[in-house]
Amino acid sequence: MNVKLLKEKNFSLLMWGKFISLTGTQMQEFALSLYVLKITGSATLFASVIIVAMIPQLLLSPIAGVFADWLDRKKIIVYLDIISGIVVGIFATIYMINGELTLPYIYALVIFLTLASSLYQPATNTIIPTIVKKEDLVDANGISSLITNIGNLLAPLLAGIFLGFYGLFLILSINCISFLVSGLGEMFIQIPKVTKMPEKISLKVFKNDFIVGINFIKSKKLLLYIIILAPILNFVFTPLTTTGLTYITKKIFKVSDFQYGIMQMIIVSSMMVSPFITSKLAKKYLLGKIIFFNIFISSLLIAIMAIVPSPFYMSLFSNNFIPYISTIILCFFNCMIVTTTNIALSSMFQRIVPLPMMGRVSTVMNTCCMAIAPLGLVLFGVLFDTISAWICVLISALILFITILIFKKPLCCNDDCETSTVNFSID
Repeated sequence: MNVKLLKEKNFSLLMWGKFISLTGTQMQEFALSLYVLKITGSATLFASVIIVAMIPQLLLSPIAGVFADWLDRKKIIVYLDIISGIVVGIFATIYMINGELTLPYIYALVIFLTLASSLYQPATNTIIPTIVKKEDLVDANGISSLITNIGNLLAPLLAGIFLGFYGLFLILSINCISFLVSGLGEMFIQIPKVTKMPEKISLKVFKNDFIVGINFIKSKKLLLYIIILAPILNFVFTPLTTTGLTYITKKIFKVSDFQYGIMQMIIVSSMMVSPFITSKLAKKYLLGKIIFFNIFISSLLIAIMAIVPSPFYMSLFSNNFIPYISTIILCFFNCMIVTTTNIALSSMFQRIVPLPMMGRVSTVMNTCCMAIAPLGLVLFGVLFDTISAWICVLISALILFITILIFKKPLCCNDDCETSTVNFSID
């Protein structure tokens, strides 16, 4: 992986801003989840906070994509970071004055940050291909993924320490500062302007620009395959790595909280290896082939993972230690492969989609992924409650195996994103 990209001012500022704001936001989300459980004692009310956060994002993401293609993307990320910092600071002040944050206040904070994220994400997702050369996209996305995983690893640890010793006020204050620092740093990024604001804004113009994005997706078969494939992967991996893994380790293996935490840390560490692997693979193989073989291997690993909690495998040992270790090893390699796939998918997507319409197209894919995740969680939640866990995992493997065989030809035989230049009029 070409870490020398971090020496380039624009990319470095973007990554540092992402790391600072991401870590602060993840700390706040972790702390708020514990805080809601503490003040309500209700898992249902805790879940309601997650639902409240998802609904506006699902509704507004496609709309936000059009605005991300209209407005100056640098101004979007700078203004939203600074405004978010001010808003979080206001809620930190409310907490300091009242000594608490009631559930309506938490809903309001979560809704605002979600609305801001709906516009922030499509804007920031398009900046990397704007400031990075096409041949460096895989390395740039790998560095971005690495920074995300480091933030995801550090945030819960720091939030747990600060929340335990100093309370929620410090967490909110840190997130406020992280947003402001990120916004100030982003002011110095030089981003070529590729957006195009219509001379006259109307509902008709908005609708036409949105339809242009949909028509572009239809016109590029490989892009359409990616947008179909990504939600299917999300449908399988989200419930498997959350509900499934937790259920198997806690209910079947009956591991301690400490052992469960160790497993999670090892899994996150595997994701940090992936960017380096992706960089080497991308120099030898087309991205489509990397995606195909990764998902194919992942489906086989998940099928093997299904054997571990089965009565046959469990009966071979006097305790659950070997099954626990087996699961960690399989999850380590599987998550490493999945993260490599995500980096390849992102890079392929950025190579296909023209910069002036990347906001619209990316939000379509993100909305599909986001919408299907709850469906997967509900479906597999019911399955884990009604049939054996190992069968549920095997079903996940079969879905992936069948899906990737269907997509083999378009992924392995289509090198359009690797060799051609995309020309698409948005006028």
